[in-house]
Amino acid sequence: MRSDDGLPDLTVGGDLPTGRLPADRPHRHGRVTLAVAAAAIGVALVGSFFLRQQRAADPVAPRQVSARETPAEPPSTLAWLSALVARDGTSVTVYAGPSAECEELVQPQAAVVEQDGTRVVIAVKARTGRASDCTTSGNAIPLVVSLPEPLGGRVLRDAASTLPPPAYLERDLPGLSGDKRWSPHPGQWASTEVGWFQGYNCPGGSHLLAAARPTAEAGRPATVGTLTIGARKGVITGGAEGSWTLWWAAGEVTYSLRLTPAEGSTFTLNQFKREMGRLNWN
Repeated sequence: MRSDDGLPDLTVGGDLPTGRLPADRPHRHGRVTLAVAAAAIGVALVGSFFLRQQRAADPVAPRQVSARETPAEPPSTLAWLSALVARDGTSVTVYAGPSAECEELVQPQAAVVEQDGTRVVIAVKARTGRASDCTTSGNAIPLVVSLPEPLGGRVLRDAASTLPPPAYLERDLPGLSGDKRWSPHPGQWASTEVGWFQGYNCPGGSHLLAAARPTAEAGRPATVGTLTIGARKGVITGGAEGSWTLWWAAGEVTYSLRLTPAEGSTFTLNQFKREMGRLNWN
């Protein structure tokens, strides 16, 4: 008789006649038990061998690397577009932006990396990433750098290009930040390769736009008047039907102030001159 697993049934009454037990049964029983045990061990060893062979043949799945384990791309040194030097010369605001459309700078930082008696080298480091809103991406952002000592007559240079980008001086502009009549408009400013712009609002509804650009890039309409501003003489363009603009040059930079009246209002030439004369030109 065979058991369900195919091995011999070693119970009494299985292969042997019931009620008759030969004298040598203990020896036969021992031999059968050893044979069965050996067969079971052999089956286990063969199964283990084939299991190892199967595991060796299976392809090893690649280990999934989490975002935390992925090394971040190191920041690159980027070229900056222009600079605005503070009135006291102890800090510089550099303007930098991405070079491709629909990109933005990630954690940008600016610092002085070299300086001597003739120059100050500023480096901007940042990573670039896909912008969350392509309609507002691409604009240069301001990064303020504190200088170990006032800039003086030294030249600002960009560490990426080694060239001196356009640098504009607050001391060549009127002191608008201290004039409570005019407040900077946070959404009306820009700095590009061709110039720097900042808008100001007046409580009366008029609007003032301060601008600076390299003189080689500046073009202006016909002159309609002149005005002495501090130690400089400016020229006036425009007309009462629209807006008036005051222009003056300092070194290789041309600055301007454009005054636009509130909607439905106008400025005469004399009124415009009077408004410009009220600004702090020291």
